[in-house]
Amino acid sequence: MPRTVSFRLLLAGLVAALIAGVGLPPVGAAPARSTFTNPLMSDIAQAFSDVGLIRAKDGAWYSYATNTSLTRENADNGGPQHLIPMVRSADLVHWEFLGDAFSAENHPEWAPWPQKGYWAPDVRYIDGQYYMYYSAPSSTPLGAAIGLAIADSPAGPWKDIGHPVVDFVADSEVMEIDPMMFIDDDGTKYLYYGSFRRGGLHVVRLAPDGRSTVGTSQQVVAGERGEGTWVTKRGPWYYLFYSGYGCCIGNVGGGGYPVLVGRSTSPTGPFVDESGVSLTATRPGGTIVNSFNGNSLSATGHNAVTVDRSGQQWNLVNSDIRADHTWGGRPQSMDRLDWIGGWPTVRAGLWTSDQPQPAPAATPTIGSSFNESSSLSDWRALSGEWTVGQDASSGGYAESADASSLLVSRTGGPADYRVEGDLRTSTGRAGLVFAYHSPRNYSVAWLDPSRGSLRVEQRVGGKLVNSAQTALYPGFRYDTWHSVSVEVRGDRATVQVAPALGDNALAELNIRLANGLAGAAQIGLTGSAQGDNLAMTKLYEPVTHKVPDPRIGKLLPDFSDEFDTADSRWQWTGPNQGRLENGQLVWDTQANDLSKEDNLATVLLRDAPQGDYTVETRLSLPFAGSTGNARAGLIAWASRTQSLQLAPTRTGAVQQAFLWPGADATPWAEAIQLGPSADTMWLRLRHTAQLVTGEHLFQAATSLDGRHWQWGSYWYLPADAGPLKLGLMSMGGTGTTARFDYVRTYQS
Repeated sequence: MPRTVSFRLLLAGLVAALIAGVGLPPVGAAPARSTFTNPLMSDIAQAFSDVGLIRAKDGAWYSYATNTSLTRENADNGGPQHLIPMVRSADLVHWEFLGDAFSAENHPEWAPWPQKGYWAPDVRYIDGQYYMYYSAPSSTPLGAAIGLAIADSPAGPWKDIGHPVVDFVADSEVMEIDPMMFIDDDGTKYLYYGSFRRGGLHVVRLAPDGRSTVGTSQQVVAGERGEGTWVTKRGPWYYLFYSGYGCCIGNVGGGGYPVLVGRSTSPTGPFVDESGVSLTATRPGGTIVNSFNGNSLSATGHNAVTVDRSGQQWNLVNSDIRADHTWGGRPQSMDRLDWIGGWPTVRAGLWTSDQPQPAPAATPTIGSSFNESSSLSDWRALSGEWTVGQDASSGGYAESADASSLLVSRTGGPADYRVEGDLRTSTGRAGLVFAYHSPRNYSVAWLDPSRGSLRVEQRVGGKLVNSAQTALYPGFRYDTWHSVSVEVRGDRATVQVAPALGDNALAELNIRLANGLAGAAQIGLTGSAQGDNLAMTKLYEPVTHKVPDPRIGKLLPDFSDEFDTADSRWQWTGPNQGRLENGQLVWDTQANDLSKEDNLATVLLRDAPQGDYTVETRLSLPFAGSTGNARAGLIAWASRTQSLQLAPTRTGAVQQAFLWPGADATPWAEAIQLGPSADTMWLRLRHTAQLVTGEHLFQAATSLDGRHWQWGSYWYLPADAGPLKLGLMSMGGTGTTARFDYVRTYQS
């Protein structure tokens, strides 16, 4: 979600060289794989939020951001805002600043100028051009529209199409921000967008040219629950990522801003979480992909996903440096995205890192972008004539006009590998060669216009021994670049074609390699083809197990209560609000909360044990008839303002479980979303100490059955907060009653 910031007009010459230039400067070779440390690109951009990301046809990654001061120095000196800054990298670790997408000279004429800038760009490669969807603010608060600018190069110059794709809607329940464009395998284009307003996140179908919408939109995530959509397809499932509360406002450390996900068999939903709970339910679901883990980086959300040369996916987010969150720069961070049991998670559940990590695989074992020279010295032309051509958007590429041509690498690579390349053809079919062992033994992934398909052919002993194909959608443009990738593990191969590497696959084949074609091999091109960015890299090793959930130790009876009889170790901070009934603590929710010193809600507290521990309760809290932000649950307490609430909470018509730092009257914007809630649910709050700072770390968990727990975000209380207490709260609105079955505290 954009921050509201003031800005000056850009200096007239800021992007003049970029706009006036022809093509792009060459992309340097990626350094050998090493390590990286979050946040990224600190040398050029300490402020880079709402990440948009594409792997472009020149072989490089490009990232784009909401308008920003870019550097701390620029912000401190009152310098100009950068209106969608653009950066480029050969390895996802080392970045260079290219300029800004918009300026006073090329800004959208249909949007107010100057206003708040332009937000959350999403860039896609579509049939030879780059499409940048973005949000533009209106002249009224909370008004926004979604625009589109197009360029021949991922670095511009960008030209707006002259009208919004999704227009300003007066008093809209859906704030038209954070667009994400998705192309399904039938060629249909969709636009996802929305925010934390009551209308939630929506999807709408786009016209074939992507410049306007078709029909009405529909909700895919419940109101007041998310922003920053990212959609990808794996197998039969469409996965919808989005970011929850706590993005960038408040005064307790930047917020949590978790990334959550649901999946569906349709791009329009309904999307459900790992427990089968719908993202649009009154008590919405959402499986946690990434959340605050207690280190130096908070608010790690608004994600984008890409793939490195080994096939490993990476999750990029903006973040806050917790010790300096009030500046609000939100730099970019990145970590490995794992798929375990059909669900994505960052670093196997460890979430965002702030210590050195293995860098993405960016240097192939074999490969060429054909940019460095006009020779093909690293390749052998076994048949046909091969030359090097030039393209303004992709640089150099290899080409042949002979349908029987064959170009292969001079060297081979590992036994398990990923091959990738960009292909196009206007005179026949274009093939990516893999599993090459000899001129008589190899496989080809074809883009085949005559059959309208992605086709794989395998030759052994010079004979075609196996073929498989899957249709490409009618209207597929074979004469523009498309990315083809092949992942070989053992004797199995997965072949995909997509608009760009890392995008949704438009077709996929899963095959078994013929006898003799598995193992170490070479790669190449064949057919009347143009090919670029050919690369072969050792295939990544997938992570198959999440980090285990925290273990719960033995019960601590002195810090537990079954509510059978009164326990004098409890203390009320105000008038006694509860009563014991049938082995439960029964407590009507109070209208008051902790936000005002002179009108405090009563809280029930007892001393916390020393060391590490987990406190648990079973809570019944029907929300029907409740008012305000009625809530009840566990609380960790050092003082009114240095406290953490773990509670299912009513917000409007929706209920959600939150970890709630501080004394705010409402969960917006600092409370951190957890798993779904229910009238009866189980809550856990686990205490540990931060090894470096000594802070008290608390991690929240929720359960709908008392057996299966979803562990969510951490938050912290200062190391010097004083003696900690644990307890219960029931407040924030009237009209309902909390019933606590027990409080049990365990060693951790």
